[in-house]
Amino acid sequence: MNSRTTLQSSSTGIAYTCLACVLTWPLPLQLRGSLLGPVTADLGVYIWNFWIFRHELLRHHHLPFSTAHLFAYSGPADFALHNYAPVAGLFGVPLIPLLGLVGAFNLVLVAAIAASGWATFLLARRLGAGWMAAWTAGALFMAAPALVARQTAHFSLIIAAPLPLFLWALLRTLDTRRVRDAILTGLMVALASYSDAYYGIYCVLMGAFVVAWRVATVEQRPRKSPVAATVRLLDAVIAGLLVLMIWRIASGTDALVIGSVRVSLRTLYSPALALVVLAAVRVWIRGRPSVRLVLPLSELASLAGLGVVAIAACTAAMLPVLLQVLWRIVHHRLPETVTYWRSSSRGVDLLAYLVPNPNHPWIAGRTAGWFISEWADAFPEFVSSFSLVALAVIGVGAWRRTLPSLWIGFTACFFALSLGPFVHVAGVNTYVIGPWALLRYVPLLEMVHAPARFAIVVALGLSLLFAFSLDDILRQLRARRALFRRGFAAAVALLLAAELVPAPRRLYSAEIPAIYQLLRTSGEPQGPLLELPTGILDGIEMIGTFNASSQYFQTLHRRPLIGGYLSRVSRWRKNESMRSPMLRVLFALSAGHAVSTEERSEAIASREAFLARSCMAYVLINRSAASADLQAFAVGALKLTLVHDDATYSLMAPVGAPPCQTEVASR
Repeated sequence: MNSRTTLQSSSTGIAYTCLACVLTWPLPLQLRGSLLGPVTADLGVYIWNFWIFRHELLRHHHLPFSTAHLFAYSGPADFALHNYAPVAGLFGVPLIPLLGLVGAFNLVLVAAIAASGWATFLLARRLGAGWMAAWTAGALFMAAPALVARQTAHFSLIIAAPLPLFLWALLRTLDTRRVRDAILTGLMVALASYSDAYYGIYCVLMGAFVVAWRVATVEQRPRKSPVAATVRLLDAVIAGLLVLMIWRIASGTDALVIGSVRVSLRTLYSPALALVVLAAVRVWIRGRPSVRLVLPLSELASLAGLGVVAIAACTAAMLPVLLQVLWRIVHHRLPETVTYWRSSSRGVDLLAYLVPNPNHPWIAGRTAGWFISEWADAFPEFVSSFSLVALAVIGVGAWRRTLPSLWIGFTACFFALSLGPFVHVAGVNTYVIGPWALLRYVPLLEMVHAPARFAIVVALGLSLLFAFSLDDILRQLRARRALFRRGFAAAVALLLAAELVPAPRRLYSAEIPAIYQLLRTSGEPQGPLLELPTGILDGIEMIGTFNASSQYFQTLHRRPLIGGYLSRVSRWRKNESMRSPMLRVLFALSAGHAVSTEERSEAIASREAFLARSCMAYVLINRSAASADLQAFAVGALKLTLVHDDATYSLMAPVGAPPCQTEVASR
């Protein structure tokens, strides 16, 4: 690398870092005491992830892929299926002593945002885009509303640089056929998996699409027999189904009666499924597509060998996690993944990509709720907006037919996946199935419970298409005056900035209540803490009530918690906790459920066994969140005495607790 290239790379990185500071402003001024989201949401757990990595590595001297700081009743847990983001934790090891936990976390967040822009720039340059177009594409991906919205909660999804880096490495491998590039490609998959569990799966899907596009083509076969009559019959049936669905929606009738035959129409899932299948059959009959390999078998064998090398490199890098997964399989401790045809997680709305920036400081109040699911914390999960200015530039490229078909297909593929199993339009479920309706049943892919997150890959694809289109426009303007060309580029940059910059950002306090400092200094033994309300939370369900802030506050007091939150919690652990009469009642009261007198009596009788196994030292009651019934039961059943009181919390300890006799379980 010559000095000029080095200087350009350095200036590019500095520019993206400055842009990341602008996108998060005024957070860079308050790194140590503020956050982009509340610690009561998922962001609290991501800060805990950041802390526990270093804590387990340096304090407990083992690989930081498991902990005994959660689920103190049922035993240590591993992070095999948790959105742990150990890549961020690794950077936090040297930074936390220098900047504090929150300061180090925020610094890594800003760096991750900048890295995603730099990686996209690198990919765009690899694909032949000019410097200006490639740089703008990286900036566009960094500022994409789908990524900005997730900065408030889903920190691991912000570490998006491995996605373009994987594509960059894969394209190098396909072009050079070198073993070292194949190894690099496998390592990029591991890096993506260590950033966010979904990202490793996304790399597999992206790689499968790009490789398939390179090695095969779809052609139309000549028809061997007339198909007009068959097509007309299918058209008639499709039209009939459409009329039936429209009639059902307009009339609100839940059944169709024809003579003595009654056809239930309580939902439109079945008619819509039949409609999609018939439409697919019609397309196949008309086009009779066939797949043809475009590479000789010798080259396919060479690519297969490189694929094996990439898989081996990825496996070696991910061995700590894969061994934990294997242990879970052998001991039947994998979390259950039940995929329901009608009730699984939805994707983004079809029109959500056209919503004006819902993070914008001026217009967010109007657009933030457009086409978003009504459930709590839905905003960071379902935002998929993209720059309208960039879409207009892409439209020019499409009109001029200068956009590469590979990246059009790539973006369209992940756009379809992001719509989820059933397509929603303007908030209405059309019941029309998308490709994710079938792919979600494929092993490994079934772990992707949130198809809306495919919007991040769509943002990457759109950023690349923008680079191709902008580069073509600038090349056309090159024949004219340089001033005109620079003026156009400056105008596009200003419009993008005006549309996408979300600053000033709303900041949230990172302060930890003072009572947790008292817990940290309250003496030995450093036994577990039971916070009320309490529960077990994962990405599928919540037993009881558990707040992510409890794990964030643990970074100060460092006592193990009776409850906990991980992305995936095994059914074994949930059942093991529910076997305790005391926890059953505490979970139920935490969730506001009724508890019978018999259940209360059984829980009271189990006090000694519960305390002996959990080794619980303190109970901290959040009086603003715990019901009066929960507070009274806990004090009476556990025989608690007051240690300290403040305006919000009551810190208590059990009287006459039996000796600790915990049996270490696992996972």
